[in-house]
Amino acid sequence: MSRQAHLGFTLIELMMGLAIAAILLVLAVPNYTIWIADNQIRSGAESIAGGLRYAQAEAIRENVALEFVLDPTTGTGSWIVRPIGGATIQKGVFAEGAGNVIMTVVPAATTIATFSSLGVIQTNADGSGTLTQVKVTSPLAGSRNLNVLVGVAAGATGAGRIKVCDPKWPANDPKGCPP
Repeated sequence: MSRQAHLGFTLIELMMGLAIAAILLVLAVPNYTIWIADNQIRSGAESIAGGLRYAQAEAIRENVALEFVLDPTTGTGSWIVRPIGGATIQKGVFAEGAGNVIMTVVPAATTIATFSSLGVIQTNADGSGTLTQVKVTSPLAGSRNLNVLVGVAAGATGAGRIKVCDPKWPANDPKGCPP
């Protein structure tokens, strides 16, 4: 009698393969969640910086003062660009890629940055404090935080400068936040 070759896997081989796959999955999940949080932080910071740059460029192009107004509410936050007290020209919504990030404005309770027709930060029309920094963080431990600096906070030479920086880098590094 001849013996036929078995095609396929035995139950033990299948269980060993599943056990190895489960171990690899358990090791990968924490890094994956941190990667997702880092991407949401980056998305939120870039959205704010993009909105600020848009407001600055439009103020110069239209030769009129424009306001950048930030709503830092987690999950439903957004930003708008408008003429002082006017209708919205452009809007960005954070739920599209940064719905879980926490945005902290500096100074506290400031949400408006007004750009003059020359593209520099000017005093807000309503007399409120000017937005100088937005700290974009995640509730997940181990994620990378970013700051968006506006105006003079972005560097001593740039009254209209906008910068996304990483507070973990030294201040003298281009990626770092100035003191």
